Amino acid sequence: MKQIAITLAALALAASAQAQSTNINSASPYALLSLGQGHLNADCSGTQTCDRNAFGGKAVLGYSFGNGFALEGGYADFGKFRATQGATGVSAKPQALSIGAAYTAALTPQWGLTGRLGVARVHTKVNAEVGSLTGSDSENSTQPLIGLGLNYALTPTTRLELGVDATRAEYMGERSNVRMVSLGARMAF
Repeated sequence: MKQIAITLAALALAASAQAQSTNINSASPYALLSLGQGHLNADCSGTQTCDRNAFGGKAVLGYSFGNGFALEGGYADFGKFRATQGATGVSAKPQALSIGAAYTAALTPQWGLTGRLGVARVHTKVNAEVGSLTGSDSENSTQPLIGLGLNYALTPTTRLELGVDATRAEYMGERSNVRMVSLGARMAF
């Protein structure tokens, strides 16, 4: 976790060195890079071990229209989740491409609250191992995506954002909610 904080601080300092005179609420493109913890809400009954939490991240490109509204497109990797029972193991890795709208409300000149609503194309890859035999399969599904982020302005063009994003992963008709809590840097250019 210390490495994540150091990496994000370095990103914020590098971005602030290139700070322009534009405000985050002015019309401009921006990028958001975040790292955090994903969680898969899966039923683990009948397993010896079940890891529903994993390291993940997201990258978003957006365009702010200057009135709080923005259009965003992004990629999220929610992490790799694993369950085992004896010599049998199963892992799931949901990833998503998304497009949606965002609205940022200024709480104070430094603090903002961003809400996101969109649609995601979720790719869920499942791997299974039984002894030395392995196999994998995947499934794509279109799912709703929602998010909420609290952000703080470091400079006029750089903000730190603590956010949560949620969607669903689907495999063979079974749906599981998946979410990620992340910390990242949002940079306008």
